[in-house]
Amino acid sequence: MDAESFPELPAIESGREVHLSADVLLEGLRGSLFSASSDETKQVLTGVHFTGEPDGLEFAATDGHRLAVVRTGDEPEAASEASFQVTVPSKALRELERMLAMHSTSEPIAVRFDPGQLVFEWANQRLTSRLLEGQYPNYRQLIPRQFSRQLTIDRRLFISALERIAVFADQKSSIVKLSLNGVEQEVVVAVDAADVGSGREAVPAQISGDDIDIAFNVKYLLEGLKAVNTTEVQMQFNTATSPSVVTPLGGLKMTYLVMPVQIRS
Repeated sequence: MDAESFPELPAIESGREVHLSADVLLEGLRGSLFSASSDETKQVLTGVHFTGEPDGLEFAATDGHRLAVVRTGDEPEAASEASFQVTVPSKALRELERMLAMHSTSEPIAVRFDPGQLVFEWANQRLTSRLLEGQYPNYRQLIPRQFSRQLTIDRRLFISALERIAVFADQKSSIVKLSLNGVEQEVVVAVDAADVGSGREAVPAQISGDDIDIAFNVKYLLEGLKAVNTTEVQMQFNTATSPSVVTPLGGLKMTYLVMPVQIRS
């Protein structure tokens, strides 16, 4: 197809425009994209929700079982008021992430949008995407404000233990159990899957609060831990059936909420 025959990309005649740094965009995407839903029947959850406010930018993604929220201190530069909310499809954002990684820039990224579409533009790069329709869930109210139990653990040690134990996990449910032991100051990662095998590994951790046994989908835990690069992470709990939250210590301002899996005693 010659250039003249190629269909024109939709233009944004009248809409909003903000400017974001490439580093902030990459940071937010890496810390949230993995949590977006792949279920096309839940259209609005298949994207990342951007909230721009005068004091910073927030990225949020959820599939109903977990929620990743990244908060940056970067203030969107806009000619008008900076507050805005848009939900952008994950497929477009994965392409944006790839483009930014390949063509790094110190120039601000121009983000233009109207009610139906959005354009990212910098240097000689341009990405156009539709926006997802529908009300994004009020995710902030899902995050507990107080916790009765907490562990602080070396991120790499935790990832290594989970990966070794995950070999024994049932492929359908991928459940691993965490047992917090305050006396020994360790968390025991265990799997007991019928017809597959069982495994158990203790990892040193700083633990406060009563002991607890709680189970998770190991894939969800690993993806959240690998989305950050800090030395240590903190994990907070209330009960074995209420949401748990993982946060990196230092660096990225990220909150990763994971719903536990109910286990039979």
